[in-house]
Amino acid sequence: MSENGVTLAVNSGSSSVKIAIFDGEFRRIGDAEASGIATDKPVAIRYSGFGEPQAEELAAGCTHDDAIAHLSKRVGARFGDRLTGIGHRVVHGGQHFAEPREIDADLMAAMQELTALAPLHQPHNLTGIRLFGERFPGLRQVACFDTAFHRTIPEKRQRYGLPPAYAERGLRAYGFHGLSCTHAVSRFEAITGRPLPKTVVICHLGNGASVTGVLNRQSRYNSMGFTPIDGLIMGQRSGHLDPGAVLWLVDDMKGDTAAVSALLNRKSGLLGISGESSDMRALLASRSSDAALALDMFVDRVVHETAAAAASAGGFDALVFTGGIGSGSALIRARVLEGLAWLGFDFDAEANARGDATITVPGSMRSAHVVVADEEQVIARAVVGLVAVA
Repeated sequence: MSENGVTLAVNSGSSSVKIAIFDGEFRRIGDAEASGIATDKPVAIRYSGFGEPQAEELAAGCTHDDAIAHLSKRVGARFGDRLTGIGHRVVHGGQHFAEPREIDADLMAAMQELTALAPLHQPHNLTGIRLFGERFPGLRQVACFDTAFHRTIPEKRQRYGLPPAYAERGLRAYGFHGLSCTHAVSRFEAITGRPLPKTVVICHLGNGASVTGVLNRQSRYNSMGFTPIDGLIMGQRSGHLDPGAVLWLVDDMKGDTAAVSALLNRKSGLLGISGESSDMRALLASRSSDAALALDMFVDRVVHETAAAAASAGGFDALVFTGGIGSGSALIRARVLEGLAWLGFDFDAEANARGDATITVPGSMRSAHVVVADEEQVIARAVVGLVAVA
């Protein structure tokens, strides 16, 4: 990257788009987020480092195409002459993509074929690639796959108890939140001041949530599976559900699989259990018994999945909390560690309340840490790495 060059990272979600601009030292010099896309409410956009205006609204019903096109204009106006490359979070890389890849027509076609495995996210990832490519046709674009970190999960944990033909067609556990895990592993020492231990469990807790077991910097387990629905209870996703229960729901909804998908992806989890909100802050402030139950269930699943992830890695030396809830909620961290106290965590309540990088006392049998997620920085580093070797 040239001295004044900057890198753009694009993270298109199911109902939001986040972008970040990084300088040559990987410092954020610009951020923007459009939220509430494809809803009946106006799309709110907030900016930092883009000059005026610092907030905007787009009309209700605004699509991802609309929001991304608008953001691309703001990027062009503010940073266009300094951009050296663009990176995109792509949720699904299937079985074959284990590293960031420069985007060309062949890769676009391959990613398009994977849309069926991530229908709520992949189309919007590809929209971002297409529209930013049209806005900046001379710049290289890079795909960073959220599943890539988990390609090291052993075959025995990728496969389901189904005939081999289904696995060959792609029906297997992939794991997600790989960019967040990459950040936690690669930046652990810089953030905590400690060497990365041999075995680590990473709890990415946010509106989407998962637990990963890491051995020698490689993923051995992720609580998500074929799709990001599986595993933990999340903001709006159900998490693990007996397959028989899914069949029951299909019958109950007269075969309407779209309605079942909407239930499992958008109307369940913390929102569905509490009947109030998917926002952890709102539930922590609520006096409702249903909200309390939602919190109890959330923490219980994290504790159980942490034990599973530890078993997959042959034990664990450190626990990392990341994601919006993981790094933002001292109470949830405390409750999870309370449930894991039998494993030898000597909890430091004051450090936890401050959100310190280490929240266990010196000499604790196992350590616990807080790492603020930065998927966009992982994307920017990948872009610079590929551009540098071109």
